[in-house]
Amino acid sequence: MISIVRFFLFLGGLLLSSFAAQAEVSEGQQAPAFVATTLDGKSFDLSALKDKVVVLHFWATWCAPCREEMPALEAVWRKYRTKGLEVLAISADRPRAKNDVRQAIRVLTFPIALLDSASKNDFGPLSSVPITYVIGKDGKIAQILTPDLLPLREATLGTEIDALQAAKTEIK
Repeated sequence: MISIVRFFLFLGGLLLSSFAAQAEVSEGQQAPAFVATTLDGKSFDLSALKDKVVVLHFWATWCAPCREEMPALEAVWRKYRTKGLEVLAISADRPRAKNDVRQAIRVLTFPIALLDSASKNDFGPLSSVPITYVIGKDGKIAQILTPDLLPLREATLGTEIDALQAAKTEIK
């Protein structure tokens, strides 16, 4: 009986720490570490992208709002990639759904990775998708986009990227 109680206390502690890790990711804070391999085999390391504006977009093929946001993300990528914007869309699909992911992205040109390819993910477990983190040149999260609060729209994201790219990076 005691071991069952300990198990549930341990499980509860894990769940709480998972939610706490997710809750810690908020606007104005330093972006957590994230390292993954894209579907085309390239390495993506968020910490190596200092002095660049970065968009991390967590999504899934089975998520209707995610699919609705992809054309806007593609439009922003095409407009700003030559100006130094970095984008990574991270699919929360299981590795066995890699073909579904490839089918869903066949017309997209920005880098995409599977969440399972992440060798480091300090963003914590996803509570829902889609969620988009816009990270400034200073490495801080400037904006978090979710369909229920602030959906990813081309105009909204473009305005934020313009402001972040115009911002001067503080010398420390």
